[in-house]
Amino acid sequence: MDHLQGRTLGGGRYNIVELIGRGGTADTYRAADETLGRDVAIKVLMDRSDDTNSRLLAEARAMARLNHPRIVAVYDAGEEDSVYYIVMELIRGKTLSSLESGELGYKQALTYVAEVLEALDYANGEGVIHRDIKPSNVMILDDGKHIKLMDFGLARRASDVTQTTRTGQIVGTISYLAPERFLSKPADARSDLYSVGIVMYEIFTGTLPFRNDRDDIVATMYSHVNDIPTSPREINRNIPEPLEQVIMRAIEREPGSRYQTALEFYNDVEALMASQPPPNAKQRPPKAYPTIARKPPTEAMLRQALDRALAPARNRSDALENVLKGMIATRRRNYDEARDAYLVAMHELQAAGNEVEYAKTALKYGAMVLQKAADGKRDRNELRDAVNRLNESLKIFREYGLQEQFSHTEYTINALERTAIGVIY
Repeated sequence: MDHLQGRTLGGGRYNIVELIGRGGTADTYRAADETLGRDVAIKVLMDRSDDTNSRLLAEARAMARLNHPRIVAVYDAGEEDSVYYIVMELIRGKTLSSLESGELGYKQALTYVAEVLEALDYANGEGVIHRDIKPSNVMILDDGKHIKLMDFGLARRASDVTQTTRTGQIVGTISYLAPERFLSKPADARSDLYSVGIVMYEIFTGTLPFRNDRDDIVATMYSHVNDIPTSPREINRNIPEPLEQVIMRAIEREPGSRYQTALEFYNDVEALMASQPPPNAKQRPPKAYPTIARKPPTEAMLRQALDRALAPARNRSDALENVLKGMIATRRRNYDEARDAYLVAMHELQAAGNEVEYAKTALKYGAMVLQKAADGKRDRNELRDAVNRLNESLKIFREYGLQEQFSHTEYTINALERTAIGVIY
């Protein structure tokens, strides 16, 4: 039994009945509002920092201002015996991410997207951005015709974003985040619209444009910042060209090239809805792609990564930002900058006790040293350091059952040792 089940909050007003959901920020319960005689949802922050507690209450202040049929309503918020909670409208239905293949029709999919944009247009007009748009935050109501946008858990007053978010702190689910979020730039309404575009891409192709099969957080970040997504029509030939154009505009890398407002985006989606749907228009639904390592799903590993998000700890966030810098510098063959970024990141990850991300970063560092040597810039100390770090990584990958990374590390060590002949020995 969950330890909060049967407990009351709000001075006895809210009687917690059952746990109905878990997230990276809070657990959600169904509760009975004894005063008004209705069921409500209560979002409770569990075992988090004071900073996150404050963010939870900031969420309540942001959402309490919002009154729109496509947005889950907030009724109350408070703190009792060190439990911080928000009382919200209880929505019955299922999330967009839970749909089965072929369950979602072409025009119904566009209707859901249009309603998300309606919600964002209203929220943006109130100075609020969502910052965590993803399929699991889009609740399809029981009638199957409409949605409500949930969990402004990462919402801020747009004017307060830079003041309330630590430098370098990256929050949200990385598969849906805009590139600027990985580069210490403030999020704005266009960042939400990028996330909507990613959701659309996933609905109509059945896959994400930027993802990594190895559950490598930084590689996914790097892909958002640098890679060009595959054309949706290359994946699903049934996608009409105008729909592809809308999707690709929404996920443009530069914010200035995207839709600038939710209303502008909404108008184009409405135009798509007015056109004739293509044949075979059943769409593949979004799939949940985990961002945490799952072999084995030990408590230690769960502490090292967020459930579909980056950890709020500043040192880890800063470390991942440095890994991203190292990857970009390597691509540009700026090896000194890459080395410095990787070394700082590895030091921060060791300090955070994050073994898996340390080992993955060491592997990237080793690959950079190998590339540098191939360019005729062999460095004795770097070669030795890279081999030593990769030997440490082998032990970590073996311990966590990450066989693919283990094999890649062995290959890199062998290549570095061949390169080092006559340099180290």
